[in-house]
Amino acid sequence: MRYEVIIAGASFAGLAVAAQLRGRRVLLLDRKPIGTGQTSACGTLVNTLQALGLEESILQVHDRLVIHSAGRTFVYPMDKPFCTFDYARLCHLLREQGDAEFVLAATLDLEGDRVRTSQGTFQGDLIVDASGWRAVLGRRLHPALVRRDRLNFGIETTAAYRDDGLHFWYDPRRLLPMGVTWAFPIGDLTRIGIASYRGETRLGNGLDRFLSSLGVQRDGVHGGYFPYALRDPVIGDLFLVGDAAGQCMGLTGEGIRPALFFGTQLGRLLRQVLEGEITLEEGREAYRRLVAARRSGYALLCLAQRVLPRLPLPLILGVMALVRWPPVLRRVLTLYVGAFWLETTRR
Repeated sequence: MRYEVIIAGASFAGLAVAAQLRGRRVLLLDRKPIGTGQTSACGTLVNTLQALGLEESILQVHDRLVIHSAGRTFVYPMDKPFCTFDYARLCHLLREQGDAEFVLAATLDLEGDRVRTSQGTFQGDLIVDASGWRAVLGRRLHPALVRRDRLNFGIETTAAYRDDGLHFWYDPRRLLPMGVTWAFPIGDLTRIGIASYRGETRLGNGLDRFLSSLGVQRDGVHGGYFPYALRDPVIGDLFLVGDAAGQCMGLTGEGIRPALFFGTQLGRLLRQVLEGEITLEEGREAYRRLVAARRSGYALLCLAQRVLPRLPLPLILGVMALVRWPPVLRRVLTLYVGAFWLETTRR
């Protein structure tokens, strides 16, 4: 069973690649049905969803970022608003933009152009690893690709709690010395979570303490690891995208916007390869350049994640106050938002 493109992983990045390959023979693989298995707070830039035609998934729009620490609150207005969205709805909307065949199967191994799965072996001219932080196929070619010391870990629940704005708390004395908590409202409910910059996994007690401070209780929990350092985007003939390529940002933990951005751009490059507009080698090099152009920004966020939590709290509060100054805030937001800015990509 041969395909032009095989994509391992059918979440944000994999679906974004497939959406750009409509009309080609594409196979999507995932061990879970599309639209299930949410692991994140599902927040991203409104423009990103508008550019991809995914506005119907938006649950609440937020035009301010709020950071709480040591009894102080810092409010940062955002001229480019973010939003929280419905994970399942977004995945299905993105799925409808492509026409890839979907097979519910665990991806197991890669040998040349053959992908072995729990439902059989499939051959592909082009193969994409969008399997998340585990990088199932990438690790087969590069066993040291996934480093546990470059993974954060977080868990989240949903509670009956109304608010507006995207809220973060930094409370090193009571909750985590190297981590954050957050509350992302979605209408009558709010997604509330906690993450460790050290990759600590026993966060349940910290989450419960945080929920108690808000006067709510957990209702189920989801989460997992997420990378904070870039990995090789191309290994041999294999393309990696999203968390498989380490494209989640450090400090902020934002991975959805990069996954949609890189997935969309990679899908366009693969279409050019399939249509003979560029060679495969040119496609590989173009994708490497696309990622390399943002490497310095990733490195800066990695450094910030390692350094900021180790600074004295008064100094951190001073940094938060400085960023609130309008000229500084405009510059920070321009750089942060502009790194993955998507103009309309509808075909």
